[in-house]
Amino acid sequence: MNLSPRLQKVASLVPPGSIVADIGSDHAFLPVYLVEEGICPRVIAGEINEKPYLLASSQVEKRGLADHIQVRWGDGLQVLAPGEADVVVLAGMGGRTIKKILCDTPEVTETIRRFILQPMTEAEELRLWLSRHYFKISAEVLVEEKGRIYEVIVAEHGLEPASTEVTLTLGPRLVAEEHPLLRQHLDVLIARERAILAQIEGRAGLSRENWERLRAVKTRLAGLEGIRACL
Repeated sequence: MNLSPRLQKVASLVPPGSIVADIGSDHAFLPVYLVEEGICPRVIAGEINEKPYLLASSQVEKRGLADHIQVRWGDGLQVLAPGEADVVVLAGMGGRTIKKILCDTPEVTETIRRFILQPMTEAEELRLWLSRHYFKISAEVLVEEKGRIYEVIVAEHGLEPASTEVTLTLGPRLVAEEHPLLRQHLDVLIARERAILAQIEGRAGLSRENWERLRAVKTRLAGLEGIRACL
């Protein structure tokens, strides 16, 4: 099974021998890879929508892996019993959706040893939420695929070390380790914040809400530019 660069990076963060739950598994490419490569003895593939569930089930049957991969139809971590998996993968969905999944089934969430999160959007918001809900960010990587940079966050239960808000939203491990793609990633984020700033400043007669948003964007932009200048 050949994985995309994004999913290959996710797979590289799975501890060998662990029981993995891939939530939102789609075609079950990741579970198939983890089992066929001998990384995991067993994987649970969860899918909320009927069509992807059927596609995942078909993929598992076609590869002859039904004894190692169980495809379940359900919402988020509700497909799991407490203690049933060591690692949960939540990849290819928005940061807010990831937060909701982690919140909705606390009796399962608290038993998971490692969370491998790959938010398509709202990564900054997700990191802040993790730090405020007793999760520590133990590892982070960036991966480029088809001209876009994706963020992968490894979170575990624990206390996130204190850091500035801009460092936390950008990625404390990415900054500390000066990831090779960090400059490129920063350039994208800075360009985005500048575009938002120009849009707000172009409005006549700003409301109080937009003045507050303007200050927040300027603060965020200054922080990103400060980190970029130090790299």
